[in-house]
Amino acid sequence: MTIFALRLSSELKAAISPLRRALAPVLVISSVYNLLLLSGSFFMLLVYDDVLPSRSVPSLVSLLVLVIVAYGFQALLDVTRGRIMVHLGSFFMKSVSERVLDVISRYELARGPMPQGTQIVRDAETVRSYLSGPGPLAILDLPWIVVYLLVLSIFHWSIGLLSLLGVAVLVILMLVNNRVTAPLAQATMRTSASRYALAETTRRNAETLKALGMDSARRRQWDRLESEYLQANERFSYISSTLSGVTKSFRMLLQSATLALGAFLVIEGSATGGVIIAGSILSARALAPVEQVISNWKAMIAARLALSRMKDLLDALPRRIAPMGLEPPCRSLEVRAVAAAPPGTQRVTLADVTFALASGDALAVVGRSGSGKTALARVLCGVWPVLRGSVRLDGATLDQWPADQIADIVGYVPQSIELLEGTIAQNIARFREPPDRDAIIRAAQAADCHELIVRLAGGYDYLIGAQGAGLSAGQQQRIALARALHGNPFLVILDEPNSNLDHEGEAALGKAIMAVRERGGIVVVIAHRPNVIANVSHIMVMNSGRIERFETRAQFEDRVRPLRPAEQRKEAATRDTGAQGPEALQTGKDEARPGKALPESADAGAGYKD
Repeated sequence: MTIFALRLSSELKAAISPLRRALAPVLVISSVYNLLLLSGSFFMLLVYDDVLPSRSVPSLVSLLVLVIVAYGFQALLDVTRGRIMVHLGSFFMKSVSERVLDVISRYELARGPMPQGTQIVRDAETVRSYLSGPGPLAILDLPWIVVYLLVLSIFHWSIGLLSLLGVAVLVILMLVNNRVTAPLAQATMRTSASRYALAETTRRNAETLKALGMDSARRRQWDRLESEYLQANERFSYISSTLSGVTKSFRMLLQSATLALGAFLVIEGSATGGVIIAGSILSARALAPVEQVISNWKAMIAARLALSRMKDLLDALPRRIAPMGLEPPCRSLEVRAVAAAPPGTQRVTLADVTFALASGDALAVVGRSGSGKTALARVLCGVWPVLRGSVRLDGATLDQWPADQIADIVGYVPQSIELLEGTIAQNIARFREPPDRDAIIRAAQAADCHELIVRLAGGYDYLIGAQGAGLSAGQQQRIALARALHGNPFLVILDEPNSNLDHEGEAALGKAIMAVRERGGIVVVIAHRPNVIANVSHIMVMNSGRIERFETRAQFEDRVRPLRPAEQRKEAATRDTGAQGPEALQTGKDEARPGKALPESADAGAGYKD
């Protein structure tokens, strides 16, 4: 089958190799099936040449019984090979489905934006649909055209030659079709993928589009893509349907021409009357595989393009070999000269970041927007790869633990909270099966959101909609904190975990940080509000992707305590950022109130200078 002729990656070869092995029995079944297709032609030949002249009813009955049996086996074999192809299509899907999900989940984290979004899912389905359809079977029937032509030549050489010319014309039409429709098929697939991507982003950002009055702009963009897609699809469909119509009409014309030629041969005494009907039926059968291939040409081209795109993505993201795993870490976090950039780019957002924390430590990371705080959080939890340096827990890099074990080692609250569709209990348990009820409740209590949850309809069985629908931003953030604390992870990374919290929520966050420290864990929290400072042991100031200051909280307090409030107010008045002065950063003071922001840069206030 033509899609197997592509130069495939080793993974796709492994997925398709069982299909290739299955071709042998399918070829045998197809051979018997095509032999039985001759029964109709020979039945008509014998009826016209033997039964009618002899007027023998027993002969007619015997021939009828034989042809009924032949048609019965023909139907059985056709159904059997069709079911085999459906099974092979499903087998292909099962073979690649894990890797498809692997590519979707890892590609953008490793290589940047994924080409055409989740098109790889539709590509796998396109290949499966083609394998399960009549297209591959039509290709398997093509070699039997030679057998049919030989039988027609036995009837009379002129009939065989006429059918051969008909097959040649159809093959030329098929090659022309391939040359003309291939670029149109690519354009159709490309615009279709763009439409799907636009539809998905529109669904995800419906609230923003509505609130900011962007519906019209998005609709114009959609109309443009829709127009491009329809134009490409129409051109492709016009050519395909035209060729299909021409092929069907030509086959009917050839059948009539064969009848006329057979009648002429009978008149000339060069053939019997049965040859007229038998030759007509067999010539139509000889052209049927070519006609079926042409009618399934669009599906075959789509499958080839889909398989080629899958090959590119799978080659770009090799399969990961699960590591053996180690004992869970319990002593230290070391960041050694780390440099990192957003996946797929060379724009370094972290450079030469080095620090170390021990069991029971908590680090507050502060700095202006764009200083690399979130990038550091993503590197620490293994979301972004490092370009240089390493992140080590008890001396081992994160990739030395398998994914299932990482879930018990790292807890993470991202800056943009996204709870998955499912119950609150499932989200807190990270959708592990079977869920541990006691661990779920302990995590919720550690995040101080147990009471919040039980007040909801259904409690822990409350069903969360897409993108956390049904919960406020603050509720989502507290449930996300419980999810991060599930399983008592050693390293907990919190990226602005209090951005949507009220005073009660911030108090709960402080208790959670202290609880992690008391049990020997390590906390790294990206902070913009001063309340977090009271619960950490170290403070790090970042600027332009580098560490500008790393100190203990005691050192920080000793440095900012001598500054007079008057000096603070004077400095605050001269800054455009409106950042809070250092007095408000003194932990445990009344000035450190919820709603006050930490300085966004290292030079935002004298509190960060000697």
